[in-house]
Amino acid sequence: MSRGIWLVSLVSAVMGVAGLTACSSVAPTAISAAPARSPQVLRTVALILGEPNFSVDGAYQELEEGLYTQPELRNGSLVMAPLGDIVPYLGGQYSFSASDGRIQLSLGDKTLLASVGQRNAIVNDEPVVLDALVEERGGSAWVPVSSVWEALGGFVKWDKARQRLTGAFVLPAGAKLADFARGGPVTEETLLSQNAAFYGSADGVRMADVIVGYQNADGGWPKLEKTVSLLTPVNKEAMTGFRSKSTIDNDSTTKRLVALAKVHAVSGKSSHKASFLRGLDYLLAAQHASGGWQQFWPQPQGYKARITFNDDAIANVLEILRYVANREPEMAFVDAARVEKARNAYEKGLKLILASQIRIDDKKTGWAAQYDEVTLKPAMGRAFELPSVSGDESVNVLRFLMSVPSPQPEVVDAIQSGVTWFEAAKISGMRLVQVNDKTLEFGFDRRVLADASAPPVWARFYDLETGRPLFTSRDGVKKTSYADVSYERRVKYTWYTSAALELLTKDYPAWLARNKVGGR
Repeated sequence: MSRGIWLVSLVSAVMGVAGLTACSSVAPTAISAAPARSPQVLRTVALILGEPNFSVDGAYQELEEGLYTQPELRNGSLVMAPLGDIVPYLGGQYSFSASDGRIQLSLGDKTLLASVGQRNAIVNDEPVVLDALVEERGGSAWVPVSSVWEALGGFVKWDKARQRLTGAFVLPAGAKLADFARGGPVTEETLLSQNAAFYGSADGVRMADVIVGYQNADGGWPKLEKTVSLLTPVNKEAMTGFRSKSTIDNDSTTKRLVALAKVHAVSGKSSHKASFLRGLDYLLAAQHASGGWQQFWPQPQGYKARITFNDDAIANVLEILRYVANREPEMAFVDAARVEKARNAYEKGLKLILASQIRIDDKKTGWAAQYDEVTLKPAMGRAFELPSVSGDESVNVLRFLMSVPSPQPEVVDAIQSGVTWFEAAKISGMRLVQVNDKTLEFGFDRRVLADASAPPVWARFYDLETGRPLFTSRDGVKKTSYADVSYERRVKYTWYTSAALELLTKDYPAWLARNKVGGR
């Protein structure tokens, strides 16, 4: 479809959505009332060649969670890709049976049926011919995207210059993922920041009941967005596929355990205790043989199987285990057998932290955001998070080590080596500024400017060989300059951090004084 035809079709559809009618200068009394239209919305989805992502209405998601799957280009403009995550994001339904090769996609008022090895398909009982055979790869169905989108009512455009395939769909306004109740006095973001009296109140008990209600059978919890209300039962229909799985990412399971312990300390409710113990058992069972924890467990896939320090995941787990092992008052109800298991798991996790501190030129530096679960070498997370020393996650690893009571010499050495590296890695005389520009997609850009008065900052990532700041884009290609990062990643990701400043100026001096340790 040419760009001109695509635009005409899209404008016509949007006019239809709005209920607009072109008319001549006829008196208003002569116009018949138009039939009522059901509310509709325009949704746009894009696949970008060379990137393991898709975007819906400008928001990026992974094409196949954790697997780095990229769309494939054939014969100049034929794009093949799996649609298992895209269709649900548009509000549709998707199913694929690898055993019989049947695929079914529903979007709006259209349903497409197809089979692996076939070009012939059916849409609402009418035959259609796809641009290529449907293929099965690693348990996923790969389809010729343009013809499938068009068959489902989409307006499709291939942008050769940007290597991007875009589809626009006019869909019923209700065609979206099942959602959660949002807002209110207690949300995912404010779960642990309530005043002390809250956890003994009726709302505190109600919150704990909600937490118990969406705990997975394996004992862990899936992660939620910050605005989700935790005084309303969580809508499990809104958790599909990978998003329903238990994880320690974003404090998901550890935060629930702390909240349950706080409420149980006042309420004594048996269901809260039982839920806490199931969650603790989940953490104990999920510990990897290395002593670390993976981002998702059980059955993690792709980079979700990495041993992860990202978002303080391991540090949060170890703090829970230390609370249990030390029989802190709110967790003193834990039985002796679990207390001993928690103590052993904690010691094993602490040893992993010490062993995984990265050396460059035989000098200890910081830690990677994630490590390969087999080799324990720094590993890639998302495609734009290359193996590296993390100038962000390393801060909280050091903070955790500083919280270790009566630190042994190896802990002291790890802390002081990390602090020495942070001092050497800081970037002075540079300021990151935002420049408004309405001609750009997001209305602004970010640039690095020389400024002798700017406070020090650190790069989010440092090269494992050179020790210099490291950048990339969604294509995963290493770059040494912030200016070379793609526009979208430049403005939608944090490449510099100031988190280490407080560590160096407050936390470290306090640790030295508290432990009567001499600085280096």
